[in-house]
Amino acid sequence: MTLSVTARYRDRHGDWNTLPLAYHVAGVETTRQSFYGSEVAIAAGLVLFPRLLDEPMLDLYGAELAELKREVLIMWDLLEDHNRAHWEERLGNILNAIELASPYGDDGNVIIG
Repeated sequence: MTLSVTARYRDRHGDWNTLPLAYHVAGVETTRQSFYGSEVAIAAGLVLFPRLLDEPMLDLYGAELAELKREVLIMWDLLEDHNRAHWEERLGNILNAIELASPYGDDGNVIIG
């Protein structure tokens, strides 16, 4: 299975609207352990991404999106040269979702799973 990222917002009527992302790929199922929940990620102090070890998805809103962005940027800095391009693309997809959803405040939502 593939991990995907979705950005959406809740409108004034309470309906969820999906925001257009060019790409939705966040990784494959095994990257829950090998990347997002890796020892490196945990040692770097990440809290949100390692939740993918035990939870089917991250479903984040409002202020949590700033924390997700912080974790993406930390992971970006930890990338190794041999797989940098691969992960820059996937982390970039997550950053794009955050940028689209964040202007909606508490009604902005990013889902990874």
